[in-house]
Amino acid sequence: MAQVFRSPALVVLLVLGLIHSVLGLHALNPMWGTSSLPVTRLMIDLLNGSFTLIPLIVAIYYSSELVWLESDYDIHEIIGASAIPDWAYALPKTLAVALVLVSTLLVGLIAAIAIQSFHAYTNFELARYLLWYVLPNVVDYVLIAILAVFVQVISPHKFVGWGIMLIFVVSRSALPQLGLNDHLYTYAQGPAVPLSDMNGQGHFWIGAWSFRAYWAAFAALLLVLSHLLWRRGADTRLLPRLKRLPRRLQGPAGGAAAVATLAFVGLGTWCFINTHVWNDFRTPGAHERYLSDYERQLLPYEKALQPVVTAVQVKANLWPDQRKLVTSGTLELMNRQAVPLSEVHLRMRSRDTDWTALTVSGATLAKAYPSFQYRIYRFATPLAPGAVARVAFTTVRHQIGFRNDGNDVAVVRNGTFVESLEVLPAVGMDRHRLLSEPAKRRKYGLPAELGAAKLEDLSATGFSQLRGDWVKTDIAFTTDAGQTPVAPGLKVADSIRDGRRTARFVSELPIQNFFSLQSARYQKRSVHHNGVELAVYYDAQHPRNVERMLAASARAIDVYRAAFGPYQFRHARIVEFPAYRTAAQSFAGTFPYSEGFGFIADLSDTSRLDVISQIVAHELAHQWWGNQVSSADMQGGTMLTETLAQYAALMVMEKTTGRDDVRRYLKHELNTYLASRGSEAVEELPLVRVENQPYLHYQKGELAMYRLKDVLGEDRVNGALRRYIGRFRFRSAPYPRSLDLIAEFRKGASAAENRLITDLFEKVTLYNIKTKAARVRKMPDGRYETTLIVEAHKYHADGRGRETEVPLAEGIDYGLFTAAPGWGPLHAIDVLALQRMDVRSGTQQIKLMTAAKPAYAGADPYNLLVDRNSDDNVTPVEG
Repeated sequence: MAQVFRSPALVVLLVLGLIHSVLGLHALNPMWGTSSLPVTRLMIDLLNGSFTLIPLIVAIYYSSELVWLESDYDIHEIIGASAIPDWAYALPKTLAVALVLVSTLLVGLIAAIAIQSFHAYTNFELARYLLWYVLPNVVDYVLIAILAVFVQVISPHKFVGWGIMLIFVVSRSALPQLGLNDHLYTYAQGPAVPLSDMNGQGHFWIGAWSFRAYWAAFAALLLVLSHLLWRRGADTRLLPRLKRLPRRLQGPAGGAAAVATLAFVGLGTWCFINTHVWNDFRTPGAHERYLSDYERQLLPYEKALQPVVTAVQVKANLWPDQRKLVTSGTLELMNRQAVPLSEVHLRMRSRDTDWTALTVSGATLAKAYPSFQYRIYRFATPLAPGAVARVAFTTVRHQIGFRNDGNDVAVVRNGTFVESLEVLPAVGMDRHRLLSEPAKRRKYGLPAELGAAKLEDLSATGFSQLRGDWVKTDIAFTTDAGQTPVAPGLKVADSIRDGRRTARFVSELPIQNFFSLQSARYQKRSVHHNGVELAVYYDAQHPRNVERMLAASARAIDVYRAAFGPYQFRHARIVEFPAYRTAAQSFAGTFPYSEGFGFIADLSDTSRLDVISQIVAHELAHQWWGNQVSSADMQGGTMLTETLAQYAALMVMEKTTGRDDVRRYLKHELNTYLASRGSEAVEELPLVRVENQPYLHYQKGELAMYRLKDVLGEDRVNGALRRYIGRFRFRSAPYPRSLDLIAEFRKGASAAENRLITDLFEKVTLYNIKTKAARVRKMPDGRYETTLIVEAHKYHADGRGRETEVPLAEGIDYGLFTAAPGWGPLHAIDVLALQRMDVRSGTQQIKLMTAAKPAYAGADPYNLLVDRNSDDNVTPVEG
C-alpha cells in the first residue's frame, strides 16, 4: 500500500482531480455573475460532474499494480508458501484501491472549499458535503474497487484485466444508448439523486441507496470470490482455482457468500418491485416508440373542431409527505365554432398523472385510447354554437416507491410545482411534446419534420399557441398547515383546519388556461407599488436576492405600463421552486423561479450584468405578451411572445443601467445566435416564420427588435406595439399572426425603413463589418481627425445557410473611444464620438472629429447589426 501512495501516477491523478474540481466550479458565465460557489447543492452537482472517468482509471491501474505486485517482484513462490490466509491478500488490496479512489474524492472536496474561501464564503455545510457528496461516492468507489480487484484476480494477465475494465467503462455510457439502462444489471449504478436546498435529497435517496445496497451485496460476493480464487504460487491458471472453489466454500467464506447471495436476491426483488411493478420501466427507446405510436394514432385529430374551456373550478389536495396530489373539479366548455359540434376530445398530457373520474354532461364515451389517456365523447345532441357543456374530473398524481430513472420531481415534500397541463384534462390534440429530432422521426417511420402550421394556413388562427382560450378560474388549494399554497388569482380565503391549510384563488380577469400550483415552507416578502402587491415567496435559506427581485418587478411594471398599457392584476408573485427544473416561467400574475438560478446568483461584483433583474423583467413582460395577447399556433407564434418579452426586458435594462450594459448583453446574445445557427438541425427560418427555435425567438429576435427601435425610434415601435395589443387584448379566435405585428411596424414607414423591416423579420440577413485601420492626426485647431478604413458586406442566407451577397446601403454607427468597448463596462466619459453615417458595400473611408485623442475606433460598436464577426468592428487607433 505504501508503494501505491508513493506512485507518481497517483500524484498525476490527484492533480487531475484538483483541476477537474476547479474547472467545474468555475464553469459559469462570468458576464452574468451567476457564481453559485457558496451554494451546497450546486457545488456538489458540479463536483459530481467533474469526477467521471478519474475513479475508473485509478481503479484499473492500481488494482493491477496491487494484485500482480508479487509476480512483478518474483516473490510469488515465497508468499504462496507462507501461512498468511488468502483474505489477508484480497481485503487489504481492495481497501488500498478504495483509499486511492477516496483520495481523489477528498482532493476535489478540499479544492472546492478552498475556492469558496477565496470567494469570502465561510458557511461550509460540512454535514451536507459529507452526506450528499462524500458518503455516496465512497460507497460507489468501493464497489468499483472490488470489481477491479476481482477482474484482476480472474485475469491471466494484468493487461487483460485492463481490457475487461475498459469494456466496463465503455459499457457505462454505451448500454443506455442501446436501451439497456436497467440498473438491475448495470453494475454500481442507480437512479440519480437531484439535489435541492429547498427539498434536500427528498425521497430520491431511497432508490439510489436501495440500488447501492443491492450492488454492495453483489460486490461482497465478488470479494469473497476474490479471496477464494486468489493466486498462490507461480500458477496463474484460473481453472484449477475454480475446481477448488466448491471445497473452499465449505467454511466461513461459504457462509459469507450465502449471506451476500440472499441479500443480493432480496434487495434485487425489492428494487424490481419498485421499478417494474409499482412503476413503469421505460427505456429511452420505449418512450420514443410510445411517442411515435401516439402521433400516428392521435395527430389526425389535430384539426378537429373543438369547444373551448371558458371556466375552470379546481380543488387540489396535496399531501407533501406522501408526494400525492389529487385534483378534482369542472371545466366549462363552450362551442365558439360556427357549426354544432358532435364530439369533444379529452386527454391527459402527462404520463405521471392518471384520471380516476371523467364525465361530460350530455355526452357518452364513444372511443378511448387507454394507453394514451385519450378519450372521445359524443354528445347525444350536438353542442350548438354558443352552448355550454361541463366536464367533471378527478386526477391523481402519486408516485409510489422509486423508478429506475425519471422520478417525478413535480410533487415533492417541500417545493411542489405542477403546471395545470400536468394535472387537468386538456381539450383536443396538438403537436407539443411529440418527437422532434429528424433522425429519430425517420427511425420510427415518421415524416422527418414536424413543423408548425405554415404562416399562410389561416385555419391555424383558430387555435392559440397554448391550444386553449381565455378562462375564469376558481382554485381551492389544500396542503399541509406548515406550507404555503400559491396559485394564480386573487387570494380570497386562507384558513387552517385539522393540520391542513386551504387557500382559495379567484381570477378577476380572463387568464390563459395554463397556470401553476406551488406549495412549500415559504417565507414571504412583499411591498405595494402603485396599486400592485409585489411579493416574493422564497426558501428561508435564500434571502440574498429577494430585494433585488422586488425592485426589478417595480421597475419593469412602470416601464411596461407606460409603453404598452395597463397591468391587469393587483399582484405579481415570484415563487421559488427546487432546482429540479431551471430558469423561470410566467403565468397569470405568478412567476415560478428556480432556486438554482436567480435565488442563489452572486451579484456582488457590480461589473457583471444583472441576470436576476433581466429575467424578472422578461417574465413580467409576458403579462402583456402571452397573458394579454395570445398568438396563433403556427409559424411566427413565439416571435409574438418570446421576442417581444426579450425586447421589453432590453428596454428596462437600458432605462435602468444604460446603453453600455445593453451593448455588452447584445454582444453575448449575438455570439450565441451565430454559434447556434451553425448547429441548426432542420432549417433556419426568418423571424416571421420561427417555429419554436429558441436561438431565433430569443437571441435573433431581440437583436432585430433593438435595431428596429434604434432606427425607427422607441416611440414609433412602442406605438405599433400598443396598437397591436389594443387590437388583440384578450381576444379569442382568430388569433394574431406575426404578420399582424409586422403590419403595425410598417405603418408610416419609409421605403428604406420597409426594407429594414423586411431584412430583420422576413429574411435571414447577415453582415460583415470590419474596421481595417484607424489613424488619427492632430489638426491646427487642436482637435483630432480620425480616419477609419471600413470594409462592409451584406448577405441574405437561405434556410440551409447558403449566402448570397446583396447591395449594402444603410446607416450605421461609427464610434471613437478612450477605452476599448469590449466585455467590460464602458463609461459615458469614454465615448468621444458616436455618429450615424451611411455605409456601402466594399471599402470606404470615414472621418470623425473629436476634441480629445481617441484610443479606439470602430464601426457598429454597439453590435446593432447581425455581424458574423463582431470582434473586428473596433480596432486601436494609430498615430
